[in-house]
Amino acid sequence: MVHRPSDSRLLTNLLNQEKDYTKHLTALLDASPASLASFSAYASASSPPASHVILAVARSLAGADDALRRYATAVEDWRAQLKGLRDLEDEVANVMRDREILVTRLIKASKSHKAPKERDRDSIGMQPHQFPSSSDLSLRSDFTGPRSDFSGLPAIPTSAKLTAAQAELQACEAHLAAKERELAARRSSAVREGLSVRCRAMVECGWIWGEMGREALRVLEGMDEGEFRSLFCHVLFHFFFTCLASFLDMYRVVFFFSFLPTSCYPSAFLHYDVPFYECSRHLQS
Repeated sequence: MVHRPSDSRLLTNLLNQEKDYTKHLTALLDASPASLASFSAYASASSPPASHVILAVARSLAGADDALRRYATAVEDWRAQLKGLRDLEDEVANVMRDREILVTRLIKASKSHKAPKERDRDSIGMQPHQFPSSSDLSLRSDFTGPRSDFSGLPAIPTSAKLTAAQAELQACEAHLAAKERELAARRSSAVREGLSVRCRAMVECGWIWGEMGREALRVLEGMDEGEFRSLFCHVLFHFFFTCLASFLDMYRVVFFFSFLPTSCYPSAFLHYDVPFYECSRHLQS
C-alpha cells in the first residue's frame, strides 16, 4: 500500500481563519445587547407613536441577533469537526514516522545478519580438513539411495532480531492502514455533517432575517399611514371648526342687525361690512 505523507498546513490555515471569523462574530454578538438596550431606552424620550414603533423594531432586531447567534454556534460545531480531523491527521503522521523508524531498523537488522553458508565456512576454516573414506561413501550411498534434483525450497535465513523487526513493521503497517481508512472516513464526515449543519443554520438565519425585516417594515409603513391620517384629521378638524366659528360669528352679527331699526343702519354700517347688511335686508324682507 502506497502511503501519502500527511500535510496538515492547509487544514491548520483553515482553522486559524475560522477562529478569527468566529472571534469577530462573537464580538459582534456581545455588543448587540447593549446596542438594543440603548435603542429601546431611546423610545422613552419619544412621543407615543414613535416610541411604539421603536420598541417593535427593537424586537425585530433582537430576533435577527438570535438567529445570527445560532449561526455562530453552527460555525463553532464546524470548527470542532475540523479540530478532530486535524488531531487524527497528527496521529497518522506520528504512525508514519514510527514506520520510517521501523523500516530503518529492519534494514540494519538484515545487513547485520549472516547466511548459514558463511557461518559454516568460518567454522570449517578454523578446523583441520577431514576427507571421507571410500567405505563411508559406499555405505552412505547404499542407505540414502538416489537423491532427487529438487529436494524442496531452501530455508530462509532468519534471526531473532530480524524476525522481531519484521513483526514490528508488519504491525505498524496494519495500524497505519487502519488509521488512514479512519482518516478518510473522518474527512468525509466532517465535510458532510459539519458543513450541512452550518448551511442549515445559514438558511434559517436568512429566513428569520427576512421575516424580521418585513415585520419591521410593516411597522414603519403603519407609522407613516398613522401620521398621515393624524395630520389629515387635524387639518380637517381645524378647517371645520374655523368655518363653524366664522359661520357663528356671521350669524350673530346678522341676528343682531335684524333687531335694529332702519334708522340705525348707517351708523352701524360704519363698523360692519356690506355683505352682512345685505344679509340683514334679506332677513328683514
